[in-house]
Amino acid sequence: MSNKNSGFATINGTAAALPQKTILVLGIGRGGTSMVAGVLSKLGIYMGDGLSSRYQDSTLLDCLKRNDKKQAKKIIKERDASYPVWGVKKLRLWRWERLFRERVYVVVVRDIFATANRRTTIYNISLLAEMFKVLGLNFALLLFLWTTKRPIFIASYEKALLFPDDFVAGLADFLGLADNTEQRTEAAQFINPSPPTYTNTLVNFKAINANKAYLGYIDLLEAQKITGWALSTLHNDPLMLELFINGTYRQSVSTQLSRRDVIRQNPHYYEHCGFVFHLAEGEGLTPGDHVDVRIAGQDQALNNSPQAFI
Repeated sequence: MSNKNSGFATINGTAAALPQKTILVLGIGRGGTSMVAGVLSKLGIYMGDGLSSRYQDSTLLDCLKRNDKKQAKKIIKERDASYPVWGVKKLRLWRWERLFRERVYVVVVRDIFATANRRTTIYNISLLAEMFKVLGLNFALLLFLWTTKRPIFIASYEKALLFPDDFVAGLADFLGLADNTEQRTEAAQFINPSPPTYTNTLVNFKAINANKAYLGYIDLLEAQKITGWALSTLHNDPLMLELFINGTYRQSVSTQLSRRDVIRQNPHYYEHCGFVFHLAEGEGLTPGDHVDVRIAGQDQALNNSPQAFI
């Protein structure tokens, strides 16, 4: 009998026998959910529309932001009709849990110091206060898991980094996925410690350091398009932004697009702070490219820049 700690376990049985199921990825922000969602995508699981570099389903996320339960229900029914097995990443428990057909949970847990410390390196917040917050969020998640009778696959983020092949095999077996060597190899290779697509992610507008003169985020990376927002906290003038790909300057654009979602978080922000870089055919992004958006004339990149295109 092996004494090896695999770093994962199942609760309430396996989901392998369920021919139809919805995989809900649960965890804490900065806790490994993007890694898990990415692995599922590499294993051939449909994880949603308009996926960002952190594998966040923009379509369902928009419904959540607008509290549009009717539209969310419509989207979920359409996906149920199209995919016998599909998934979605949900950083925290969602009040519409029961809308999903045959729910199974894939849960990732990370060291609370690592989770909290990553947030303090981006925002001007107390490490100990953030650790208490992460501890509370994990406690709420554990309470939920304690009460559900649905199948659960729970894993350690740190162990997944150490034993990626074991993690992928255990997850695939839990879900009853075919033994596709190519997919499993690609999924295991996807697991990397703190890649830019995971670490440089917006967590919460309220956590932004209000003392910074410039704020901004890359929202979406596509082969021919890069979108996001940027603004100054000192004035409402447009900003000139510079795009660098793999360290080479490519083009500049000015912020001018309306972003009402930004001013809803802080009415003092400037509404026309959105931007889009369009890349010509033959000059688009390819997997592995490093994308850096910087504020012209300032020694500052956007808050979640650079990122790697995947």
